[in-house]
Amino acid sequence: MEKIKKISDFNLNSKKVLVRLDLNVPFRNGKISDPTRIISSLPTLKEILKKNGTPIIISHFGRPKGKKDNKFSLKKILNSLSKHFKKKVIFCNDCIGLEVKKVLKNIKSGEIVLLENLRFHTGETSNNYNFAKNLTKYCDIYINDAFSASHRKHASIDKVTKLLPSGMGKNMEKEIMNLNKFLKKPKSPLTAIIGGAKMGNKINLINDLIKKCKFLIVGGGVANTFLKSNKFNIGKSIYEKKQLKNVIKIQKKAKKNNCQIVLPIDLVVSGKQKVVNCLNVDKNHQILDLASKSLFLISNIITESKTVIWSGPLGYFEKKPYDNGTNKIASLINSKKSLISIAGGGDTIAAIKKNKKYKNFTFLSTGGGAFLHWLEKFTLPGIEALKK
Repeated sequence: MEKIKKISDFNLNSKKVLVRLDLNVPFRNGKISDPTRIISSLPTLKEILKKNGTPIIISHFGRPKGKKDNKFSLKKILNSLSKHFKKKVIFCNDCIGLEVKKVLKNIKSGEIVLLENLRFHTGETSNNYNFAKNLTKYCDIYINDAFSASHRKHASIDKVTKLLPSGMGKNMEKEIMNLNKFLKKPKSPLTAIIGGAKMGNKINLINDLIKKCKFLIVGGGVANTFLKSNKFNIGKSIYEKKQLKNVIKIQKKAKKNNCQIVLPIDLVVSGKQKVVNCLNVDKNHQILDLASKSLFLISNIITESKTVIWSGPLGYFEKKPYDNGTNKIASLINSKKSLISIAGGGDTIAAIKKNKKYKNFTFLSTGGGAFLHWLEKFTLPGIEALKK
């Protein structure tokens, strides 16, 4: 961390500060279901204003595939941002070009600007130099405070650091400090819980976790892919066909590394919240949560563990009562004060906070993918870019 500049290292007086935040917050029924990422960005914005700088916020939102799409406009979070910040945030309809020039020309000290979704331009995800050049054109300093997006080598994370004096924000600093402290040499036994709908982008990470963990607990759609690979019937449940071969390899590798992969024993399936043994899922069932025997097994493992890392809910948590498994495990982890417990990712944090049982978690990381990627090499592309 010694090579990376912090906000405190810069003179921000009268400077326009391009701040990369992750405002890709989860929405449910048209409302922000968890504002954690907005709240965690406030200390950095306040610091810039305190030092008489002007924060120019950039962020992505959803996956609009390089085209302007109002469904993914950052305008949707403008009110929430203003409310949390207790002052009006000025919105700009683009993140590059004349629109930005016009807004920034009239900006006064003490004001905050939010630029439109970076991913409305293909240059963002392709890490394009010209796009980065246009992004930085009217700013003096770059601050990356988006730990949760720093596992991606995108223009607003990587290329921009070659064009402006660069440093990290307060949330990024807090993330790196906590992850270094608790996960560089974790107290063993170490248990990882991997849930969520998809595992495509988690394959490398799971391969890496197998070498470090005593137990790997799988839930959600990820567990369905494991069950399917072992020839269990999963009915109409979501799973990833493309990953079946990988999952078979992972299970063989886990055996060699003495890591026990923990699969569900019983499940809650669609139709009057029926509980079935994992051998008895029929072709019309949809798996929606873990049931009591599975939760009992997982609880025993957590009780034996010294460190637990968690990414991804264990069932269809957005809908009651299928949040029961996720809630039970969150409550259990929260009750164990001596356990080092780190959870990460938008949906995971939303699920844990919804249950109001999170005060004793050691650390809640804003990054899901990022926090797991960090475990691979104890760094991220976005952190490396700031070192150079």
